[in-house]
Amino acid sequence: MSYDSFGSRSDRYQKRRKNTKMINTLIVIAILLIAFLIGMYVFGGDDGEEQGQTDTPNAESQDNTNEDESPNENNEEDLNEEEENMDQDESPQSDDNTDTEETNEDETNNEEEPTEPENSEEVQEVIDGEWAPYPTEQEEPHTIEFSDGSQDRTEMEMAISEAIDIPRDNLIYWWLESGGVPDRIIGYVEDTTNQEYYRVYLRWITNEGWQPQRAEVLYENLGKQKLEENSQD
Repeated sequence: MSYDSFGSRSDRYQKRRKNTKMINTLIVIAILLIAFLIGMYVFGGDDGEEQGQTDTPNAESQDNTNEDESPNENNEEDLNEEEENMDQDESPQSDDNTDTEETNEDETNNEEEPTEPENSEEVQEVIDGEWAPYPTEQEEPHTIEFSDGSQDRTEMEMAISEAIDIPRDNLIYWWLESGGVPDRIIGYVEDTTNQEYYRVYLRWITNEGWQPQRAEVLYENLGKQKLEENSQD
């Protein structure tokens, strides 16, 4: 065997040995790298799961909060519906009260306004005025008394006199009638100074006296006509 052959074999052995060492080094590096990646995956995945688990209660809490808020919204809706129902329930009552008030006003007006004469051609003029009751000296309960000289008759005549602003002594009281109504009087009088004829409506106000409600100037002496008609009967 020559020296050259031995040297070539030795060189090849050294090269193979270097290559083997390098391969082993690369294998170790690769194993370490793989181990590092596996470790990162394992521990990083656990942290992610823990973070996910940590975040989950917050989400659940938020869901619970939303669920808690939902009943409040439902309660508010229920309260609004109840208020609307109450308003609807109160509306008919308000309408009933309005109808009652209108009815009462109509009744009051019917009581305060005397009956219009059937024949408006009888009336020459209506005397406007707001009259106070003529102060009474009578006690309740009141009863109508037409007898001449009675307290009730005297107060009727005074109330009529004040309604048309003519002294009582200047008037002829031709006819007084109630028409069957216990607190109403219609009086027919004549002014002797100028021969004008009047019809005056009175109403009895409890504890106050006779109050003029309406006064009219007539074309004719209707009071005298009524007296004559009743005298014939």
